[in-house]
Amino acid sequence: MKPGTYSIKAQGHGSSYMPMKVTLTEDKIKDIQVDASGETKGVADEVFNRLPKLIVANQTLNVDAVSGATISSHGVVDGVAAAIDEAGGDAQEWRERAKPVKESAVQDKEYETDVVVIGAGGAGLAAAARSLQHGRKVVVLEKFPQIGGNTTRAGGPMNAAEPEWQKQFKALAGEKEDLEKLAATPIKQIDPEYQSDFEALQKQIKEYVDSGANYLFDSKLLHEIQTYLGGKRTDLNGNEIHGNYALVKELVDNALNSVKWLKELGVKFDDSQVTMPVGALWRRGHKPVEPMGYAYSHVLGDWVKEHGATVLTETRAKHLLLEDGRVVGVVAEKNDGSKITVHAKAVILTSGGFGANMKMVQKYNTYWKHIDNDMPTTNSPAITGDGIKLGQEAGAALVGMGFIQLMPVSDPKTGELFTGLQTPPENYIMVNQQGKRFVNEFAERDTLAKAAIANGGLFYLIADDKIKATAYNTTQESIDAQVKAGTLFRANTLADLAKQIGMQPEVLEDTIKKYNSYVDQGVDPEFGKSAFNLKCKVASFYATPRKPAIHHTMGGLKIDTDARVIDQKGSVIKGLYAAGEVAGGIHAGNRLGGNSLADIFTFGRIAANTAFAENK
Repeated sequence: MKPGTYSIKAQGHGSSYMPMKVTLTEDKIKDIQVDASGETKGVADEVFNRLPKLIVANQTLNVDAVSGATISSHGVVDGVAAAIDEAGGDAQEWRERAKPVKESAVQDKEYETDVVVIGAGGAGLAAAARSLQHGRKVVVLEKFPQIGGNTTRAGGPMNAAEPEWQKQFKALAGEKEDLEKLAATPIKQIDPEYQSDFEALQKQIKEYVDSGANYLFDSKLLHEIQTYLGGKRTDLNGNEIHGNYALVKELVDNALNSVKWLKELGVKFDDSQVTMPVGALWRRGHKPVEPMGYAYSHVLGDWVKEHGATVLTETRAKHLLLEDGRVVGVVAEKNDGSKITVHAKAVILTSGGFGANMKMVQKYNTYWKHIDNDMPTTNSPAITGDGIKLGQEAGAALVGMGFIQLMPVSDPKTGELFTGLQTPPENYIMVNQQGKRFVNEFAERDTLAKAAIANGGLFYLIADDKIKATAYNTTQESIDAQVKAGTLFRANTLADLAKQIGMQPEVLEDTIKKYNSYVDQGVDPEFGKSAFNLKCKVASFYATPRKPAIHHTMGGLKIDTDARVIDQKGSVIKGLYAAGEVAGGIHAGNRLGGNSLADIFTFGRIAANTAFAENK
């Protein structure tokens, strides 16, 4: 090969290319530097840490992909291969070389601990951190090579009503009317356990409206009632479900304390803006300064390691240990085949739902008429229902398993959330393949997904240049790269944009003209959109292709307000706790956007608190 340093643009995961510098001698790969700044932080970090070292140390491209990060793994290997070919070498020969020799010594290990946490996503890291704050000895098991789970892939805004902070922001057009509409709901439509709280909320709304104030109103009661009504659903068999009152109350009453606790541990929030994810129904999102869910997972991950937790990655929990009806530990298996046995006073399940297990989704689904075999998912490949199966070993009851949430605004091919231009819903303009709006963009996620499916599945988010000010984690570099790759469309006029995506120009132009007039009026006579912010009128214009993907599984293990797992007879399973998506009962038939982060950090802490109180 011709010696030198070669600049390569390899295929990445979260961006269309991943810059690399590969230094070669005549017969060796000397160094590999990957610029992963365009990638989603936390999703494939282990790839960039592990693969370049493995390739250089073993002088082969015949290396295994890092579990859960296949695209990025192939990107690194293909990038080095391109450099070898450019240098005059034979990349195929490097691909066919022997694999790195794995260490042959397989050692089984046993651990004694106070708390073992199964799953190192947000709920697990919260449970581990809180347990350490209680002075407990903690072991964390994570089946994937890196921590973070689905939390790393989350949008970032976390719901928590904080009225004094929210008063700093002006109400958007339509928000006050939305409150009045909610308050006018007939009391008979409210389930009995929520009625007194709903009546108290009605009084709060009346006082706010009568005051003539123009700030963003919020309260714990509004968060509670929106969570309850947002999740009240009926399945295909006519079975109605709504959130367990005590669990919903526990969530909304403690969400702000979770934000404050995260701040104490080092998570920085941008207090200059209040936002909301799609389907959140209200602007109460506390948005981290750092990108997306990585803001939480890396701060908590670093904290638990620095404070003495034993974190075992590539370690899959296989079975719970039971003695006299009590859970006393877990048996796990490392990727090398060795057996890990953890004896513990408390086991906390925080392994997520089953959104990446298509067979399990289809088995339990009772909400959607049909879920295609090839429907993409926003989930980490790790989210396969392991914790639910473990809970069942101990006799755990299940609740709400038939309700599967689809994320309406997902990448049509990969299911990812943060390709294209993703913005708060008040700035969404959703158009079908004919260029016409078809839904109230401010609605719940299942409403948006059903409307999208009825319109052929594929649709577009239309935006202008101003949208970049409110778009989540978007840089001009990533926009340009995606336009070049053909996953985002851009034009100087709406007419040209329409032509690019196969629409009649006059149809799209008319749609946007009407929408802009609705922003002026603060009223949407077509679909009843209840909050507006930006118009769409400043070039450049953008179209982001979107399609529903599996996002969240509402059902899971039955828990009480102390995060204790309940068995099929209604009794507490001693020694077993659960938090996050592995648990059911809170979100019922449909989860509000931004409530998952509030859920995992609130109930992750609660599980740790209860485990400490019960197992001193």
